[in-house]
Amino acid sequence: MRTDMIRHDVETTYEKVKSLAGWSVDKNVVLTIASYYLTAEREFDAAAFNRAMETLKSRTGWFSPIRGQLMPVIAAFLAHSDRKIDEEVDRLFEKQKVLRGEGFRNTIHSFLAAFLMTDNPSEYTDEARKAKMLFDAMKKQHYFLTSDDDYAYAVLLSKNGENPERHAANMRKYYDAFREKRYRSGNELQWLSQIMTYIDVEYNEQYVERADEIFKQLKRETKATQVHYPMVGFLAIFQVDNEKIDDIVQLTKQLEHSKPFKWNREMALSVAIGYVLYHLTDDSTAQVSVSLATSVEMILQAQQAVMAATMAAFVASSTTSSTNN
Repeated sequence: MRTDMIRHDVETTYEKVKSLAGWSVDKNVVLTIASYYLTAEREFDAAAFNRAMETLKSRTGWFSPIRGQLMPVIAAFLAHSDRKIDEEVDRLFEKQKVLRGEGFRNTIHSFLAAFLMTDNPSEYTDEARKAKMLFDAMKKQHYFLTSDDDYAYAVLLSKNGENPERHAANMRKYYDAFREKRYRSGNELQWLSQIMTYIDVEYNEQYVERADEIFKQLKRETKATQVHYPMVGFLAIFQVDNEKIDDIVQLTKQLEHSKPFKWNREMALSVAIGYVLYHLTDDSTAQVSVSLATSVEMILQAQQAVMAATMAAFVASSTTSSTNN
């Protein structure tokens, strides 16, 4: 793995995104966008990004959930498509409208979740209904923890069409198993417990043990924290071997020396995990589920959506705190 080349690519992309996103966009949000391009090994297209930004501005009012720190993230997702930006924006708004019709709130999280829906209009309603059923079942298991920042995973995980009550109950079983291992309570642990059901909704103790083993290694060798719980879950369920975990550690250490990551070493690990996950299908010897090959980009987009939403909440709370001081 050419870690020096990857570091150069993320630095270059970061500067390009920063120059276009504007001075008002938090640098950590810019880093999230840059990492999205890096993990998929796609060249940053400034013209497409600008068109997406301008189209979103023209389609939304000042009080739209899209307006704010996450507009550049939405634009980056839209600019990745080979289709026309106008058509992609129309499709996004239609999907979000259907989600709202099924009871999802009009927040940035329902827009992020909309990206994970099918592109077949005839399936929008059924998919949104299944997602809402799973979300409601999740809320029964964790009333106070489950909120609109769980929308993305509700859409992603409901695609298998399993019984939502059993599905959510096993999520809770995973949550409790990790709590017994002294993992910190919170949204990140809930997302981890949700991800553990991605391949098979039935509880699997081996997944728990492998996730715990991976997290402990990453914590020893990198700045792994609870924010990385969800991505550790992906590494566990896709049976990523120790050699690949070592690759993640080496890439993380290289990225930590990069200027964009100077004050956010946690993000370096997130980017490294995403990059290695994306390229698992390039390795014919990797013992990963076939489902990874067909859904890896959707998985990473879901993770980027949650990361971006989390980052936006952090930025908002920091702004409020500084204003009150």
